[in-house]
Amino acid sequence: MVGFKVLSDVKDGECLKLPISAQTLSAGDLIDLSVGATTWAACTAASLHYTRKAICMEAATSADTEVLAYIVTGNELVEAQTANTVAAANNGDRMILIDKNTVSDTDSDATVKEVCFLQMKPGSTTTSAIGYILVGSGVAPSAA
Repeated sequence: MVGFKVLSDVKDGECLKLPISAQTLSAGDLIDLSVGATTWAACTAASLHYTRKAICMEAATSADTEVLAYIVTGNELVEAQTANTVAAANNGDRMILIDKNTVSDTDSDATVKEVCFLQMKPGSTTTSAIGYILVGSGVAPSAA
């Protein structure tokens, strides 16, 4: 398994061509729209829980200006690649990302603003988890 995969059927109409700039992406990569940005970019360990997020449905090169992606609502179960072996004892743990296609499963509940995934149960492999991608409106909770 590579990256992120929505576990329900994704219909063509639910995917959109999203604007990108100088991004090399693969199907399954997680991208987000940072506050004030006009293009979507690959998620990183610094991605924030309140940004809009999408899963790439196709690859893109640095020359591409758009990528076909599924915009995550936060209500769909997703299987995510993890950096470590997943255990049922971690169900309910919030996790940060390592990069655009891997969740950091450190056997502890992360409580920082960079939390982007909530594990519900182990996935189909020892290094995947099923859960929810945390998304928001794109407005920082501390905005006045």
